[in-house]
Amino acid sequence: MKLSDAAKYVTGKRTEPLPALVASIKRILKFPQERANRLARYVVITRAYQKGESVDQIRTRFGCSRHTVLRYARMAGLPLRPKHFPKEIRRAVIRDYKAKMPVADIARLHEVSPAYVSKIAREEGISRYAPPKNRRKSSHAKNANRKTRRLG
Repeated sequence: MKLSDAAKYVTGKRTEPLPALVASIKRILKFPQERANRLARYVVITRAYQKGESVDQIRTRFGCSRHTVLRYARMAGLPLRPKHFPKEIRRAVIRDYKAKMPVADIARLHEVSPAYVSKIAREEGISRYAPPKNRRKSSHAKNANRKTRRLG
């Protein structure tokens, strides 16, 4: 906690509740006790990771960094999580996107982000928008044509 954070809290500009603020102060002031509790924390973090809880959820719940969570998982010999979703999820996302389902609903249904849905659709070349019927030439293109006619 910084002095500026305390100032924001006193002036009412900080929205974080007081217990969370006090807990963060305790965490800083009681570092030796946290260090002594490292083994128990290691076990709880690795179990949460093993159950499939996201790294960000674990990080916020236990007040540690992403690196710590991933390091503990590596030390425990847990398999790395795949960077990509299974092919079944990808196929289902494509099927629902082609069925004109809203992107937010597809994301919620398959537990992926809306950005992932859009990315998959773009990679597959699927577009929900009709291509423009009649595109005008830009003024730059018109000027280039005039110059070539004059020269030739």
